[in-house]
Amino acid sequence: MPFAYPEINVVAILVAALAQFVLGFLWYAGMTPTGKRWAAEMGLGDQSGQAGAAMAVFPIGSILAAWTVAIVYGWSGAADAMDGILVGWVVALAVGAQAAGASVASGKGSLVLHAINAGYLVVGYALMGAIIGAFG
Repeated sequence: MPFAYPEINVVAILVAALAQFVLGFLWYAGMTPTGKRWAAEMGLGDQSGQAGAAMAVFPIGSILAAWTVAIVYGWSGAADAMDGILVGWVVALAVGAQAAGASVASGKGSLVLHAINAGYLVVGYALMGAIIGAFG
């Protein structure tokens, strides 16, 4: 059986990536409760308004993540935004398990820090899945 990519909507991928990127900005921003707690857990102090050059890699990661969700969405036979949320959670589970394993194995970070990062993955991938599903 040949390997086939499902049809994907490039606009849906870009919108989903942008939404996840904006969520990440809000999730980790020093002006939000999760951002303040994340900065404290990371030992960064007040980081409001100091995104830095490292933020440049996140849009690329968001596009690749949205593309992955779109591919899995197509392969799964999903049909709508609710299916997209489920697909997003499945991808988040796979990504989150790997990220958590590496994070915990490093011995760095508290349980709260891991929960903040995992929460972002769960919400962000569900958001991407919902958007991709809404575009159908």
